[in-house]
Amino acid sequence: MILRAKHIAYVFFFMLFVILISCTGVKKGGAVDNNKVGIQVEEIQFPPQNILQLKSYYLSSPTHLDSMDILIGYNYRLHSLDYIDLRTKRITQTQLSSDGPDALTRLSGIYAHTLDSVWLSDESQSIFLVDSTGTIKKTVSLRKHLKETEQLLINTNYAMYTSHLYYNAVRQSLMFLVKDLSSNSFGIKEVFVDSERSAITYELSPSKIVPDISEGYTYMDAPNVNFVGENIIYNYPIESSIYTLNILTNENKVITAKSRYTSNLVEKFTLAEDYAALERHRIENPHFYDVMYIPSVKMYARLHIDKLEFDANRDLEKLINDRDLYLMLFNEAFEVVCEVKLAKHRYSYYTGWNVLSDGIALFVDNALDEQNTTDDLRMDLVFPE
Repeated sequence: MILRAKHIAYVFFFMLFVILISCTGVKKGGAVDNNKVGIQVEEIQFPPQNILQLKSYYLSSPTHLDSMDILIGYNYRLHSLDYIDLRTKRITQTQLSSDGPDALTRLSGIYAHTLDSVWLSDESQSIFLVDSTGTIKKTVSLRKHLKETEQLLINTNYAMYTSHLYYNAVRQSLMFLVKDLSSNSFGIKEVFVDSERSAITYELSPSKIVPDISEGYTYMDAPNVNFVGENIIYNYPIESSIYTLNILTNENKVITAKSRYTSNLVEKFTLAEDYAALERHRIENPHFYDVMYIPSVKMYARLHIDKLEFDANRDLEKLINDRDLYLMLFNEAFEVVCEVKLAKHRYSYYTGWNVLSDGIALFVDNALDEQNTTDDLRMDLVFPE
């Protein structure tokens, strides 16, 4: 467990506040929301480091240790991996090569199996296993596993969609999203690392609300994808449903997962060539992010942002950062156990967050945050209670 009350000695003066937000029995507009759990939010602030780190990392992954207390983030400015220890507040850095036998281009995906075994994908359509020194231990070229009509979609862009890279240690396979351009359908490709076994493609169901998202949804034209053991967990940024596929049983499930406080569907966009209208469309519609699994509490979590009334007299960046961010928690049966609005003007919706063993870590980085005007790295840790 990370930074809980019994670990108060670790947080010292770096933990600036502890906020308990109860989702149980809250009265809103005469109705009572009988959610079953609440959340606790703890801020941690990192002291100045000897190395240059980012204020937020759009691409990061937790190490899969019992405590899950280290995030490995890609520092695109320095082309490095930053090892962020949430307990000691220490950050170490591993420089990646841009040329030579260990060369990597700008990363598109990251999956930290251990501190010394990190899987990375880059723009070369390859996946690399690197150690803690940045040395490439294994290279898997994906081109030979893709059909001529298939497009590789490892992407962590929170303005578009978030399809994570995954390493299944039990099956010793790499899994990632692909799109069949001939049918506009999506699937998960499984490539076996140390075997001649042929790659497998698992077909994903289209959205039940909007079966064809190839037109009218611009940059939100692919599913968010995450992985939990043998289950593929995916959802579409344009609507609230959650979809699961078990790769062993081929069982498919659909969960509506509607928010009680926000709209649950993005309207279709028709002015394809009008950039100003596109930006307005983005502001005036919700966006649903990927579904994460919190193992120690056996809950799923999903973040989404609400729409905002467009104001042509306001700066676009301020409009984007002024939107409300919501957290929804689900039990293992995908029943909603909590939905709460998180602190306003605190998080960047286009950088990132990550799941921990017992909660979620969000980078504190919002252009409208008047309390956080330095370049210091700060994070909020959100724990179900």
